[in-house]
Amino acid sequence: WQPDTSELPPHVLGHIGYAVVPWKEGRGYAKLALKLMLEHARAQGLEYVEITTDPNNVASRRVIEVNGGVLIGRFQRPAQYGRTDAVRYRITL
Repeated sequence: WQPDTSELPPHVLGHIGYAVVPWKEGRGYAKLALKLMLEHARAQGLEYVEITTDPNNVASRRVIEVNGGVLIGRFQRPAQYGRTDAVRYRITL
């Protein structure tokens, strides 16, 4: 993110990204990592964060929702990201 604003630069799809290696999935690591990053973002003065994921990534959507994410819409990623469908969530801090 950028200092002193919750706005994202035009080329950035979300404030926070995460991944879990397949052999460690289902252990709550993504949920905890996002929770800790939200605490950091709040401490930095952000009012909200936006996170994007694939519409069919049920596990990622659940991680976002458990951490307070609210679906704000569907969109198509720009060409540099493959023009694939995505969903955007917002978490108010």
